Amino acid sequence: KDLDLYRLANLAVQHTQFLRSLHGHGITLQFSFSSKSTPSFLSSCPHSTKNYYALNALRRYRDLWLPLLAKQTSMDVGSDSNGTDESVSLIPPPDVAWLWHCHRLAPARYSSYIKTRFGPDTSKKILETEVAFAAQFSHECPDDVDVNAEEANQAIVKQKAREIWRDAYPLEPFFQDAETGATSESSPLLITSPTSTSTSKLVLDDQQSLDLDGFDLLSSADHQCNFLWQVSGINFENEEFLCDGVLEYVKFLKLKNAAPNQVIVPTYQIDLIWHTHILASIHQYDCDCIAVSGRTIHHDDSLNDRTEGGKLDVSFQETKRLWKDTYGEEYYCIGGMYRGEPPDDFFQREWILSSSSSDEKVRPSSKFAHLVGIHAGSSTVPPANVDSATPVVDVGTTEVKTENVPERQAEWTRIPGTAPDGSPSYIPHAEKSKTHGVNNNTFRENYIFGKGPSGIGYYHISTKEAYKVL
Repeated sequence: KDLDLYRLANLAVQHTQFLRSLHGHGITLQFSFSSKSTPSFLSSCPHSTKNYYALNALRRYRDLWLPLLAKQTSMDVGSDSNGTDESVSLIPPPDVAWLWHCHRLAPARYSSYIKTRFGPDTSKKILETEVAFAAQFSHECPDDVDVNAEEANQAIVKQKAREIWRDAYPLEPFFQDAETGATSESSPLLITSPTSTSTSKLVLDDQQSLDLDGFDLLSSADHQCNFLWQVSGINFENEEFLCDGVLEYVKFLKLKNAAPNQVIVPTYQIDLIWHTHILASIHQYDCDCIAVSGRTIHHDDSLNDRTEGGKLDVSFQETKRLWKDTYGEEYYCIGGMYRGEPPDDFFQREWILSSSSSDEKVRPSSKFAHLVGIHAGSSTVPPANVDSATPVVDVGTTEVKTENVPERQAEWTRIPGTAPDGSPSYIPHAEKSKTHGVNNNTFRENYIFGKGPSGIGYYHISTKEAYKVL
């Protein structure tokens, strides 16, 4: 009852705007390693697909930004005669903002790392940020601009961060060039920080130098890059949809009590609210989780394989059964399920500017195309007996079965017509029931329900119209 529905829903809007801003500036794409070629000097690196920009961003975040926050925090504490616990309000450059965002999305690991490195007193403040979904870009720094009071205040906060950075690191630019940083080959074995007091190094043949107490932040940033695609459906712009998402999220948190040792998987409607809740304030998130479910709820984004019978798939099926048993309803959200893997156009900065979807942009891709609109997110709540601050290593291998699973659909099914599985390509909706609580248009496997060119009804996932509805 203490969760503010509208506040979380509004923060979710700020959250997606923040992701779109980083994407449009090409920042998050620098960390999407599967879509980029490998610079030659990184060929021997254990993270061989990681580029210079990402590695340099990790150095800047780990060795410059976090210590800067720690120093600023200790100064604030020393000058605070009332002993109040105010948030750190410095706004970072975009490369640092993205890694800070991804690190905080693993709250248990982030908290453990901060407490170990800076001590419990400093961690109470460095864990938080006053502006959760903000970054500053080099083109935003004119001397004289006409802005309103809110923009002027944020401009002051941004300028303060740049000044504090410049004083601490006079030879280190505040902004990293997203264009040239990704291709620089000036230092084949290590990346150095030209600070006045020390040299910061990331030795590329040492895995430990890339991890933060066992947490692979760069891989997490890679996984999170695709999250924007999953929450870019039209429903995510709807306030009612987001408020409903908050209510579903509370039910999701309570679900952990019914099966504390089960991995539970959110829909993307729930997952956006979950991410937003964590990022807004880790301390408040922990307090809210304890108030709602009686326990701290950990967040894990390491499961991404949707292979049938794999851990993510099995956990999702178990979550569906648990939800049905607990709440007496299907675990499904129209417009808030898996959208398929991002199309190639997503990995271009210009994708943000696109106002319409061409056939290619909505075409399902990858062997998991048949799960579009059916499967849920890839974030999970790990079992209660697993310490999320400790790396979990899955020994052994999983055989990926790909028979009878299309890599990419060759042609769309026409309407009217018959889908490859023999089902009709379109089924009109049934009239709305006049009996309270009775739904005449229930969930159908392999169909997307909504309003399309043929009217309101069920569009088979092999049709182009299904993806436009989605």
